[in-house]
Amino acid sequence: MAINGVGDNPYAFLNSNLNSKDEEKNVGQLAMEDFMSLMTTQLMNQDPLSPMESGDFLGQIASFGTVSGISDLQKSFASFAKAMQSDQALQGSSLVGRSVLVPASIGYLSAETGLKGQINVAEPVTDLKVTIYNEAGVVVRTIDMGAARGYTNFTWDGFDDNGEVAPEAVYQFRATGTVDGKNNAFGTAVIAKVDSVLVGSGGQGLTINLGAIGSVPFSEVQEII
Repeated sequence: MAINGVGDNPYAFLNSNLNSKDEEKNVGQLAMEDFMSLMTTQLMNQDPLSPMESGDFLGQIASFGTVSGISDLQKSFASFAKAMQSDQALQGSSLVGRSVLVPASIGYLSAETGLKGQINVAEPVTDLKVTIYNEAGVVVRTIDMGAARGYTNFTWDGFDDNGEVAPEAVYQFRATGTVDGKNNAFGTAVIAKVDSVLVGSGGQGLTINLGAIGSVPFSEVQEII
């Protein structure tokens, strides 16, 4: 007999709600409801002479929560990595056509701008020199910088020691000076134009292409000019 419109099974509406929720879940995904259902079945069918300890029960719940939390954390990191990669691509596109200062001992001589670089003079010197070599290793120009200390900029206008114009090409340079009576070499950097940018995968980050000089990681850029 029905009472107030309820059929013979007063819990039928509960089953209908559960079925609708089950349809929304992804197949093969163990949700918390599934886990609790399995735990209830395990408790109902356990050996009454050797019941499950409360600590074991709580331990299984904690284990499930840990695995579920790690899965959610991995998804969050994956989304964060995609967002970072998109942001890197946007930043990289703004670098194309601009000049950067990167550690190097080679540079490209341009007829318009010459070859520009920087020297890290760790110890103060009075006879700093920048020596320019061609691809064959022959000295084409020696620039006397005089006294210097700290970061010191230099520019080669492209004229060799004979006053002739050197061809546009890649040249090597070396900075030296006398410290405590000994000839020391100093760290150098070069200013180069960014031709293109490569967005790496797997956490590699940005790589910038400096044309004839080659490619360097964006992490090595000391200054964006």
